[in-house]
Amino acid sequence: MATPYPSLDGFERDVAVGRLRRMMFHIIALGAIVAAPVATVSLWLLLTNPMLAAEVADNGSVFPVARVLLVSLGKAIAAVLAFL
Repeated sequence: MATPYPSLDGFERDVAVGRLRRMMFHIIALGAIVAAPVATVSLWLLLTNPMLAAEVADNGSVFPVARVLLVSLGKAIAAVLAFL
């Protein structure tokens, strides 16, 4: 059966290794893209409201954080609209 890539001294293996490297790069990049905002929100919460951060760490629930973020976003949008 014919292969899509000629087997010249391990060429097929090089293609597979290249695909694996690209896939691993994409997975690591996606993890970094997801982890950066989570780390930023965690540090912001720890610096601005340590009691809420302690509550989240104790309960393991992220709903208080979501509520605080939504309220902050609402205030920011209201401030921008008031400026316009």
